[in-house]
Amino acid sequence: MKTIGDPPSGEAMETAHAILELFEAQPSTRLTYQQIAARLEGEHPDLSGAVDHLVETGQLWPAGGRRYALPSQLGIVKGRIVMRSDGSGFLKAAGERIEIDPRNTSGAIDGDTVLARKLGELEGEHTFRGKVERIIVEGRKGVSGVLRKRRDSWYIDPVDPVLPRNIPLTAGSRSGAATGRLVYASLQRKGDRLGAILERVIGSPGSAEALIDSVVLDHGLSPEFDEGVEAAAADAAAEAWTDAGREDCRELLTITVDPVDARDFDDAISLGERDGNRLLYVHIADVASYVSHGSVLDLEARRRGTSVYLPDRVLPMLPQVLSNGACSLRPGEDRPTRTVVLEFDDSGKRLDFSIVPSMIRSDRRMTYEEALEYLEGGGSDPSLRELFRDLGSLSEDLDRQREERGALDLDSSEYRVSFDENGWPCEFRPVASDISHRMIENFMVEANRAVADHCGWGGLPVLYRVHEEPAENSVEKLQRKLDEFQLDIPGGRIHGPGDLRDLLEGIDSAALRDLITEHVLRSLRKAVYMPSNQGHFGLALRSYMHFTSPIRRYPDLLVHQVLSMQERGAIPGVGEDMDGLARAASASEDNAESAERDATELMALLHLSKKTGSVYDGVVTGVKGFGIFVRLEGVPVEGLAHRKDIRRSGIPFRGPGGIFREGSRVKVAVLSVDVMERKLSLITVKE
Repeated sequence: MKTIGDPPSGEAMETAHAILELFEAQPSTRLTYQQIAARLEGEHPDLSGAVDHLVETGQLWPAGGRRYALPSQLGIVKGRIVMRSDGSGFLKAAGERIEIDPRNTSGAIDGDTVLARKLGELEGEHTFRGKVERIIVEGRKGVSGVLRKRRDSWYIDPVDPVLPRNIPLTAGSRSGAATGRLVYASLQRKGDRLGAILERVIGSPGSAEALIDSVVLDHGLSPEFDEGVEAAAADAAAEAWTDAGREDCRELLTITVDPVDARDFDDAISLGERDGNRLLYVHIADVASYVSHGSVLDLEARRRGTSVYLPDRVLPMLPQVLSNGACSLRPGEDRPTRTVVLEFDDSGKRLDFSIVPSMIRSDRRMTYEEALEYLEGGGSDPSLRELFRDLGSLSEDLDRQREERGALDLDSSEYRVSFDENGWPCEFRPVASDISHRMIENFMVEANRAVADHCGWGGLPVLYRVHEEPAENSVEKLQRKLDEFQLDIPGGRIHGPGDLRDLLEGIDSAALRDLITEHVLRSLRKAVYMPSNQGHFGLALRSYMHFTSPIRRYPDLLVHQVLSMQERGAIPGVGEDMDGLARAASASEDNAESAERDATELMALLHLSKKTGSVYDGVVTGVKGFGIFVRLEGVPVEGLAHRKDIRRSGIPFRGPGGIFREGSRVKVAVLSVDVMERKLSLITVKE
């Protein structure tokens, strides 16, 4: 990733900070270089270099008359641009949305961090037209795409539809390359012109594995670890951990509950009793005992930010010798853990909690399907039947507690992809949200909540999971949108997250529920990581953080490291730019989610490419003059039914029997699929 402007020297950086403080103290001020020098107190070396750096990186902006000002005072905002396939884009910054038409992108491509000038307000509050003034950070190193040859020149058509077509290949070895092959090339930029250097041939664009390889490369993900990181992980895994100072929980009946294909087990649960109250033990793998803060492994985990779960593979945050080995809470093996002991009364109200270094020995590795069988009264092991009876009762009480405080529950729209013996995507199964999944989610939320309270009370340097309340106008827009869907909102109006939960629970169509969920999510602020506690709107909690998945999420690992410092009597002070760490963790999460969506969409299109003529139920997600967009039931993808094809099917596009609106249920058949263009063409089918 390329950043404009090299960092100045240490002294010049201090001067730059002093200059910014000067402007931030009086945001509307506009100063010349001489006025800046006159107002600064004390010695400030390399003032000229500091000012140049601030201007080059967009932290100051020329304001005319040889003066400088904060960009925000001149209608210039900083943000990450999101491009569309028509060449337009937008960015969000400081609660505002800036729409950029194709003529005003100044060569920016999807993922770039840019400075954009607001040109005028559009219809809709806090929405403006804008123009990209400068690219601050180039978000993409390279691009995967299909190689094409026209006359004597070679071009790449990117897999990602939001990137420009026909990127010229300027250099690089073409060994093994041929027109129509899927390749990866590094990007070159000269002004607003794009070029590419061929780096490697990926394979056939008709191969599921090759397409997912292209997603990995496009998102800058790392499928492998450097030798030094692997060696450090092997050394850490081989080092014996000590039981000194750990509470021995090995006598407790302890289980893990995970998906059937899981390999990294980082949480386990037990149940006990004290003075008539229930004790829930949430045991979390003590990854910090293997990965110390500031180590090679820690820096690698921080760089990756999260494990990435793609349809045919997992890209772990930590090497497998740790993630699937030493850190994983395997049954029958002693493991170091950090346990949150939660005491509940008979209504599910938390009375007390403690966090202790511990050691466990998991008695049973269970899948969600096995757990569900026991929760529904089945299963053959009497001790597990009794355990799940009590666990299920506690989970039901926690459900009531969540409902009473008005928590919003948005079921995941994730899909698991199955492949046949030839590696072809053959089935898409929604991730279940049954009572076994709900139980584990409830217990993890309670553990995360308790640890967040502990860290907040102690003022520990950690990252919180923050979900701010939505802006009032966003709720009003959502209300209007739901009215368009002709959905009955419990109580008639949206008063809080509980109303949205009740609404979603009443929708029986998965595709429609996913569509409504998307509109709900758009109305809410996105949950992010922050170094200060701002509460969690969706869960209706005053404090919350991620603690229960240190094998696969860096913010969780950081909390474990800080707690470990505290337990050793050290003063936790990680010495980091916590704001920067929070932004990096949030960005890693966004990138991973985007990669997972892209890979799943490509697999859905590849699957449908052999399903021409097949009929599916669907839900209309958009109505335009040229046709309707439809999301299929059972296959996570959207397609377009063009107006002429709707009429050809015997259904009028307008008028009686042909009035389509967002949310309408329709039957459609697959006309054609272009995987590389990400285009699915549909035709409506009469009921």
